[in-house]
Amino acid sequence: MRSGGRDIPRFLAVSRPANKKIDVIIMSDIKKIILSPRLQAAADFVRPRAVVADVGTDHGYIPVYLAQNGLAGRIIATDIKDGPLTSARSSAEVYGVAGRVDFIRTDGLDGLEQAGIDTVILAGMGGETMRGILERAGWTRSQGLQCILQPQTKCDELSAWLAVNGYGLSDARLVRDDGRIYIVLLTRAGKPSETPLRLLMRKRDPLLPDYLDELIAKKRRVITGLQKSVRQADELARQEERYEVLRCLKEETNVWQR
Repeated sequence: MRSGGRDIPRFLAVSRPANKKIDVIIMSDIKKIILSPRLQAAADFVRPRAVVADVGTDHGYIPVYLAQNGLAGRIIATDIKDGPLTSARSSAEVYGVAGRVDFIRTDGLDGLEQAGIDTVILAGMGGETMRGILERAGWTRSQGLQCILQPQTKCDELSAWLAVNGYGLSDARLVRDDGRIYIVLLTRAGKPSETPLRLLMRKRDPLLPDYLDELIAKKRRVITGLQKSVRQADELARQEERYEVLRCLKEETNVWQR
C-alpha cells in the first residue's frame, strides 16, 4: 500500500502598529502532502515539466505531490479498478489539486499510446506485474519513455527482462522505509549497461550492504526449499549461482566500508 501525507497548517504574520505585537494567524487548514520515503524516491526521478502517468495509482499520492509542487507538465493517474481511482480523486480534492490530475480507468497503460506521455511510474507492485504492463506497452520503448520502477518483488527477473527487451538502466537508488529497504530503478530505451546492483556498487550506495544482507538471506531460504526437491535440480543450480554473485558483491562492499 502506498503511504500518504499529513496536514500542515499555513500561517500568516499580520503587521500591527509599532506599539502592538505581531499576531500569527492560521489562514486555513490547507494540506501539504508528504510522501513516504519509498514514494518520494520514485517522485524524485521525475524530470521538470514531464508528462507523467502513474500506473496503479492507488490513493494517488504521487500525482498529488507532483501537482502540489508544480513538478510535472501534465499528470495522469490510472488504475484498473474504480475503488482506487475514487480514493485518488478524493486525495486530489483534499489536497487542492483536483483540476490538475487526469484520472483514467485502464489496465496498466492500455489505450494511452497517444496521450503524449514521456514518463511512466510503476510503484508498489511486483516485478512480474510490471513486466506484464510493459510487455503490452511496447511503445514505451519505441517512443523512448522514461520508466520509474519500484518493484516490491522479483527485481532480478524484472531487470533481466528489461535488459533483454531493450530498456537501459539510467540510475537506481535504495531507500529505507518502515524498516525495509526498497530499490527504485530509472530506465529508458537503450542498450543495457550494468545491473542495478553493479550500478549501486559503483555509486557506493550506503544502504547497499544491508540490502545485500536481505537478498542473501532470502536466497538462502529459496535454496533450502529447493534442496528438498529432486525435480528442481536446474533451478537449484541457478539459484546457487545467483547466491554466489550476491556473496561476492557483499565482500566487495566490505572492502569499501573499511
